Amino acid sequence: MKILLVGINSKFIHPNLAIRYLKANCDYDVKILEYTIKDKFDDIIKDMKIDQYDIIGFSCYIWNIELITNILNHIEITFKNKTIILGGPEVSYDYDSYLLEKLAQFIITGEGELTFNSLVTAIDKKTDLSSIPNLSYIYKDEIIRTKTEQIKDLNILKSPYHFANDYHDIHNKIQYVELSRGCPYKCSYCLASLEKGLRFFEIKNVFTIIDHLVDKGAKTIKFLDRSFNANKTIALDFFKILIEKDYPNTVFQFEINGDVLHEDIIEYLKLNLKQNYIRFELGIQSTNPIVNKAIDRKQNTEQLINNIIKLQETNVILHLDLIAGLPHEDLESFKNTFNEIFLLFSPELQLGFLKMLKGTKIRKEAKIYDYKFQELSPYEITENKFISNEELKIIHKVETMLEIYWNRHFMNNTIKLILSNNSNPFDFFLKFYEYHENKNISFRNYQLSDLFINIKNFLLDMNLFNIKIDDSLKLDYLSYNKIKPKIYWEDKLNKQEILREFFVINNTYPIDLLYKYSLVTKYQLGYLIVIYLPNGKIIYYLSNNQTKRISL
Repeated sequence: MKILLVGINSKFIHPNLAIRYLKANCDYDVKILEYTIKDKFDDIIKDMKIDQYDIIGFSCYIWNIELITNILNHIEITFKNKTIILGGPEVSYDYDSYLLEKLAQFIITGEGELTFNSLVTAIDKKTDLSSIPNLSYIYKDEIIRTKTEQIKDLNILKSPYHFANDYHDIHNKIQYVELSRGCPYKCSYCLASLEKGLRFFEIKNVFTIIDHLVDKGAKTIKFLDRSFNANKTIALDFFKILIEKDYPNTVFQFEINGDVLHEDIIEYLKLNLKQNYIRFELGIQSTNPIVNKAIDRKQNTEQLINNIIKLQETNVILHLDLIAGLPHEDLESFKNTFNEIFLLFSPELQLGFLKMLKGTKIRKEAKIYDYKFQELSPYEITENKFISNEELKIIHKVETMLEIYWNRHFMNNTIKLILSNNSNPFDFFLKFYEYHENKNISFRNYQLSDLFINIKNFLLDMNLFNIKIDDSLKLDYLSYNKIKPKIYWEDKLNKQEILREFFVINNTYPIDLLYKYSLVTKYQLGYLIVIYLPNGKIIYYLSNNQTKRISL
């Protein structure tokens, strides 16, 4: 019996962990084919035709369900006598249509590692299916759904990280790992709220996996846990081991519930964490208590903000999330949320839009709040009784500018300088977007220098530009570039004379090296001297016959 599992990912860097778990825990030989949503439909079908598979399984998510549905329609016509199995969140809560339209014979709902193996065995041996949990199928023209059952002991699962075919590009992909499954919170927009209980893998087993992945070259390891710090003791023990192990070239990412992040964890990270090692993603969504109550989100916003401020004193890389379109969140309320959180100046702020995921409570409540949303995935809302489609478009405009001018880290120091005394960053970004529109400036096709010129001209138009901002833009621009760039400003200087002055004060570098690799420009009351060496850049400030190195 030949079995194929197909994963279609949003990007090349995102491998499908689910199909690897199924393969690792199946008693039969299973082949994996993996694609991205940008791969051609015909190429996927062609690959599936190479071998005569008896069973074909698909892992279904919001980003691939339309493509998979097209494939399933093609299979029904072209591939005869194939058993099709679907699994994943996109079909776990809407399985009827796929069965009734005969696009699939079986749908696995929820955890599938043990169910898949049992199902394949039953198909092979032609035994009864009714005792297999988490399964939907048609029997005698009736849809049968078996009992829902979670894996009580996650440690019985075999590791999905030991397939030799994965080793060659581990360093190019995010490696997904779990310490726990489930979530103790019940946010109405989130699929994790539908899972009952919180179950953990053994920490020692997880570090065996991490050791293996790092040994094979993993650069980024992201934990799938919905609230990594739900158990304070386990989370702190994990971070202690992770920091003690001190993996040299790997970054670790975690989803953290910020308002319940314990002081002991923050303090330990503050005292022990090195730079560029741990990244926290904190969901804030809204700072409006009425909104949070409507989505069953228990959040102490004051404590959350205090913890973010404390985390900014550590070496944790912070990524914050907001969601536009929640119940009771009108445009003014969302502005307040955005302004309050942006002014914390965390390195990354993601402005997302509510998606009405199948199975979630908020989708079932759509009529209560007059929600309108896309019929096809990703089911993003277009309006509700609190916010109009036009107002959501305004938020999208702000999101565009936020992504370009903040989240890409081109000029964060300057943006912070500009907005530190501005209580309404939302309107600043909106006006900046409108400036782009009026000047026909592209939001997609640009050189790095274009962004600096654009914001400079915008600030000049707004009478907000000054020499301090000009200096900051220069420093951000020169700091971001890895090789000596073409400057976007006029700077008529006697470079050799200034470098000779620098050399007399600081003779660390030979004068001929300075002539070859340095860029010199006016800065504050003196000059910036940026040395773009082959192995990295060094920045000095020269003023009053003194030099000072500027840390990057």
